[in-house]
Amino acid sequence: MNFFKRLFGATTKDSTQGALESQQESTDELAIDMLFLQEFKKNKGKFIYCASEDEIQTNLDAILEENSWRADQVLCFSEYLTKAYGNDLILTTNPTASKIFFTECEHLIANQGSVLVCSRQLKSIKQEELPEHLIILAKTSQIVRSISSALKSIKQRYSGQPLPTKITSFKNNHITEENQDDFMHYGSKTKNLYLLLLEDY
Repeated sequence: MNFFKRLFGATTKDSTQGALESQQESTDELAIDMLFLQEFKKNKGKFIYCASEDEIQTNLDAILEENSWRADQVLCFSEYLTKAYGNDLILTTNPTASKIFFTECEHLIANQGSVLVCSRQLKSIKQEELPEHLIILAKTSQIVRSISSALKSIKQRYSGQPLPTKITSFKNNHITEENQDDFMHYGSKTKNLYLLLLEDY
């Protein structure tokens, strides 16, 4: 059963099939998906589910139109995003020239509702130097339960290569007593965060 059905429930027509699939499905996997969404929404992030790559373009256009950003420069370092979605964007690699950052990520952290990025996405830019508005493209397969799971995955992914630096997370919240000592959010500022989440399993 895909993420969309887990999120919104199966239709009546699909209910019997859905029940059979849910018995076979890992409850741990289901919990991770739902936990991420719950925490992400709690942090006031804006979540947009995309069932296909065509929907990514449609939803990206909708975000730009809704916020009157169509004429603004968009900070983007990703070659993939530039080739796939850059035709209708005014792109820049200068962080001071834009109020919007369009990027991919390493992982989505379920128990924090946060988006993990590193130097592969940020290049040499510090998080506090990034624009206020973030548009993140991620896949459902990138959801992991915790920071430790994400760091383990990054270590495996870049095995034999220099490990990425500047590992940090976007967690659209204000600094509180509970999170002020969390090294993953040190020096971070509240961001207006849109997540385009592509179903890939």
